[in-house]
Amino acid sequence: MFNPLKIFRNRKVGLALGSGGAKGLAHISVIEYLQGLGIPVNMIAGSSIGAVVGAVYCCGNLSRLKDDMLHFSKKELFGILDITMPKSGLLKGNDFVRFMKKYIPADANIEDMLITLSIVATDYYTGKSVIFNRGNVLEAVRASVSIPGVFVPVVYGGSFLIDGGVANPLPVDVLETMGAGLTIASNLHPGLPYAPMSDFVRRQGKKIGILKKDEIDTVDGKRGIAVPDEKPARTWFKNIEQWLSKNEGKQYYPSIFEVMSQSIDIMGYVNTQNILKYSKPTVLVEPDLLSFGTMDFYRSYDIIAEGFRACSDKKSELMRKIKIWL
Repeated sequence: MFNPLKIFRNRKVGLALGSGGAKGLAHISVIEYLQGLGIPVNMIAGSSIGAVVGAVYCCGNLSRLKDDMLHFSKKELFGILDITMPKSGLLKGNDFVRFMKKYIPADANIEDMLITLSIVATDYYTGKSVIFNRGNVLEAVRASVSIPGVFVPVVYGGSFLIDGGVANPLPVDVLETMGAGLTIASNLHPGLPYAPMSDFVRRQGKKIGILKKDEIDTVDGKRGIAVPDEKPARTWFKNIEQWLSKNEGKQYYPSIFEVMSQSIDIMGYVNTQNILKYSKPTVLVEPDLLSFGTMDFYRSYDIIAEGFRACSDKKSELMRKIKIWL
């Protein structure tokens, strides 16, 4: 149907690709689904894994990345984890950069992309978002994926850069500053995988004005707080085993990697809720990926499939709010 009002509207379509580790492979589905509907993407703002997928797409290698990830194994995942002495992070990130060179040319610059691209990182000292819209793509992507405790931070002037998802896990506001008139956001943090953690976040969220009063829980003193005993191990192997262990006696304790992953999810969820309170996209796509972890890249088929399902649920909204205005 012809829409005469569209001549008065800014019709540039912006796509915000959020942070979320392996769950970000669902962004591939979102881009392909929009292509299938004939909706052009004029600009992309990506944070963390969103920066990776967005940059690869702008370089014209999205289908190659998708094909490779569909055959990605745990062995290949471990092959790009260059472990270092954990001073600022467990991984140096050099192997990750080498891996990404298959999809992003080493000399590619953001300002030369055919699609306007912004890559989001976080300043370690100020906590503010750092937006890259010029400079080397790989360097900006490496900064954007610097997950705290996992990747060694990137030196930036007199500061360091860490994961873009720390300050801005869903950069809808960045699209607005880029000049987008219609915005689509792919949110990887619609909730939390574990009910106890969801309850905690609801309680904390009320303090910063995100959640309603009736969602608040209080500590009634009936539930005890248990602190694990530090039992010294007899050998270095036992120390490592204890470090990675999920169980301490009868009480379940998550491994260090689970703690890091869950903490990242909590941070992403709370920040995303705050962002959506003030920067609402025209259409919000939210794949249900609560059962997937930050490093589950070897489960790409199911993640990509869920991305398509989430887009299908939003088809009528995409047609009504986006397509009709183009």
